[in-house]
Amino acid sequence: MAENKKFNAWLPNFGAKGWGITIACFIFFYFYSFWNAATNTLFGLFNEMYGWQQTDMSYVITIAGWISLIAVVLFGTLGRKIGAKMVSVIGLAGSAIAFGVLACARTFEVFAAGVVIFNFSMVAYATIGVGLLGSSWFPRTKGAFMGIATMGMTISSATLNPIILGFAGTAYGISGFFWAMAAIVAITAVVVFLFVKNNPEEAGAYPDNDQSVSREELKADFKASLEYKKTSPWTTTRVLKTPQTWLIGLGTGLPMMVGAGTIALLVPTLASYGQDPMFGVVLLSSMWPIGLLGHYLIGVLDQKIGTKKTTLVVICVLGIGGLLVKLGGVNSAVCAVATGMLMFGLSGAANVCMSLTASIYGRADFEVAYTPIQVIFNVLNFAGVSVMSTVSAVAGPQNVMLAVFVICLIALVPVIALPYKQIASNIRGE
Repeated sequence: MAENKKFNAWLPNFGAKGWGITIACFIFFYFYSFWNAATNTLFGLFNEMYGWQQTDMSYVITIAGWISLIAVVLFGTLGRKIGAKMVSVIGLAGSAIAFGVLACARTFEVFAAGVVIFNFSMVAYATIGVGLLGSSWFPRTKGAFMGIATMGMTISSATLNPIILGFAGTAYGISGFFWAMAAIVAITAVVVFLFVKNNPEEAGAYPDNDQSVSREELKADFKASLEYKKTSPWTTTRVLKTPQTWLIGLGTGLPMMVGAGTIALLVPTLASYGQDPMFGVVLLSSMWPIGLLGHYLIGVLDQKIGTKKTTLVVICVLGIGGLLVKLGGVNSAVCAVATGMLMFGLSGAANVCMSLTASIYGRADFEVAYTPIQVIFNVLNFAGVSVMSTVSAVAGPQNVMLAVFVICLIALVPVIALPYKQIASNIRGE
């Protein structure tokens, strides 16, 4: 697989327009992590204001996550027809409406409707939009792109809760916060509509900002790609019948499942080893710089050693983090190191699915392959809390970390088995 040797993975040169796309996707991921980042604060406030129970609100978010799987298929199909820009605009408009609904929520039913609308519409820009834009604009430097774009998730976790508490202490209250979010998302939709292009060729730029090819060559390659898409033998059915699809989905989805589930249950898990629950809370709240570093370094590794090897690194970091807690959970220092590893691994797990899909299916066939792979990935992702909670209930909370190690060992199998070579479109320079 060809690789741009001149590309600086540590300090990427995406060009002005490429950086614009990267910043847009960073913002998409910021919105994407809203409920993961804000639940602790919002759940407590909603309980105080309306008496809603945390478990009931958690169920709503879980159900909304499963419903959003339909959105993956819907927006994936729509994205292939109307492009990444318009499908992202539609999703952003839906999210703005969702925040407006939440601003008016005085009953649990209205709250649930807002959550479902948000989770459904968010898929359009944060999953399909990011995937299509990333594969088109950064076919060779996708790892570095994702490393920076996914930082939005960690920044969301670090900033949303203080902002929410700030609004809660004013006359605007939580309703004012949601109206502000609705306005910000709506403005983002307008900016994306006006300035974002589906691919660098439309923007007068170069894929990966690689200007070593002439404009004539670029136009010829782009025309050939468009012609190829009309007759590509790759369909959703064929993608689903291809082993690489399932190897990518399982190999990236399983570490995401254990990472997300374990972080969600970290406080009670550490408490089962005798650690003060507040210690777990402090660990989680202070680890966002590690998550930020994880996104960046995994992106660098992706460019340096390839996505397959990077995925193996992510899985190993997660698994060893779980094993450390299992063996030394009574030691606070061990717990701190292990939590950092879990946060680092979780950050990396969010990076690699898109990158692996683009590596195997290529720029032109990415669109048709990404949707079914995302369905597999998200089925596992959304199951994370349920799976790890079941382990805790059946085998005891201390065995949650043993399960992390075992599941990570299992996840190594499909990644190792994945033939790391492009099997679909072959666009020059990939």
